[in-house]
Amino acid sequence: MVSRIRVRLSGLILFISNMLSFLFGFIFIVLISRNLGRGDLGLWFYIGSIITYFEFLVKVLPFWATRDFARGRLIARTAITSSTMISIPLTLIFLSLSEILSAASQAPIYPFLVASLLIPIYYVSASINSIMYVKYPQKVGWRVPLIDGLKIPIALYLLPYGLTGVLTAVIIANLIYVTYGIYVIRQDLEKGFDKNWLKSRVKHSWLPLIQSAIGYVNSASDQFLVGTLLSPSQLSTYGIGITISNAVRASSQLSLPFTMNVLSKISTSREEVGSMMKFVTIFVIPMLIGGIILSKELFGIFGPIYRESAWILWPLLSSAVLTSYSAIFYGIVSGLEKIDYNLEVDSKTLLKSRLFKLTLIDYGATAALIISSMTMIPWLSVFGAALSRLIATSIPFIILSIMCIQYLKLTKILKDVVLATIACIPMTIYLILFKPTRAALTLLTIAVAAIIYFISLYIIDVEARKLIRKFIEEVSRRFLPLLE
Repeated sequence: MVSRIRVRLSGLILFISNMLSFLFGFIFIVLISRNLGRGDLGLWFYIGSIITYFEFLVKVLPFWATRDFARGRLIARTAITSSTMISIPLTLIFLSLSEILSAASQAPIYPFLVASLLIPIYYVSASINSIMYVKYPQKVGWRVPLIDGLKIPIALYLLPYGLTGVLTAVIIANLIYVTYGIYVIRQDLEKGFDKNWLKSRVKHSWLPLIQSAIGYVNSASDQFLVGTLLSPSQLSTYGIGITISNAVRASSQLSLPFTMNVLSKISTSREEVGSMMKFVTIFVIPMLIGGIILSKELFGIFGPIYRESAWILWPLLSSAVLTSYSAIFYGIVSGLEKIDYNLEVDSKTLLKSRLFKLTLIDYGATAALIISSMTMIPWLSVFGAALSRLIATSIPFIILSIMCIQYLKLTKILKDVVLATIACIPMTIYLILFKPTRAALTLLTIAVAAIIYFISLYIIDVEARKLIRKFIEEVSRRFLPLLE
């Protein structure tokens, strides 16, 4: 039970970290949008979009490093060094294109030259994270205060230097995190360089590459179709809905330490999976119900004119909930696949593995997103875009559920959902009776509603009560000594 609590604690830390990242990211964008000229702000987004294409190879080695390190292979130094080597030619290509990009955007070349440093930093950071997620998932939570928390004050200090100063702030904050990450994993750095591992995993790089490709295709197709088929005002409404639903989608981080735990074992049990499902349910059900009830107030934070479009939020929130559950199933299927344990496994065997099947599921979901968007947006406008996303996330949820059916106690899962829903009743009554009128009050109302929900859950759910007690004990054991 204690090990499960530690896994939950690590997941909660990552979840909170994601929520804080969402908040700090919003503050940072507001900061630079209010202090940079329109040209510099546009250049910020332009450089960011260009850098994204140079990150295409960023997961090639970290994908395998996570799996192999979880199984006891010491490859941390090899993975970090190799990722750095991969990033060098990409950085040089970006630098060689800087003058062309600068001329095309009619902007100075200096921001492009400074931004080039982000490429090797992102590659090194990805490899460090691949190791930390396995052994120190809770320490990855410090990424937000170290990067998002530091870049805001540093950017404020460097604002007199314009966009170059802002980019420098981002680089400094990321370098601090990289330094922190290397310090955390310092004892896991092997003495030599594992050429055999590198050679084998480079041969297998096609798998993480096609997985990365589907992410680009999914994002690009969604942005292109939605951007083409919706008017600018409808697009802004859809964007606000996506932004709000991303807060719920962050709950998928709750199951990440569980995935790492499964990777290191031969099998898992229905009890472990059921416990993880319950843990995620405790968070996503109230976020779904509360988000629907407060949909107008949440949209109103972005401006009063958006309140009447809040009815599109429920399919986006439902989609985020399904994504959180799918993350658990994905972790089970991916973690229990051991065929890649052998470094000499051939590509034909990998094509038959569950790792490749997971990739096919992602491609199927993207195809569903494209088809449903083209069909439903002309018919239902912005609501069609929201429904398309729900349909696209439903497909992997259903398929992955079937693949994991032997690990699922369906009656217990339904019972946990019902208990969480019942615990939401007092919260629901409170939200209906005390509708907030201002943005600050909306955030306060959400906090009070969360307290009411957890008190109700503690009263009616015996298992949740035990979980919360054990959780508090583990938090106290870990953090109270730091205060003495």
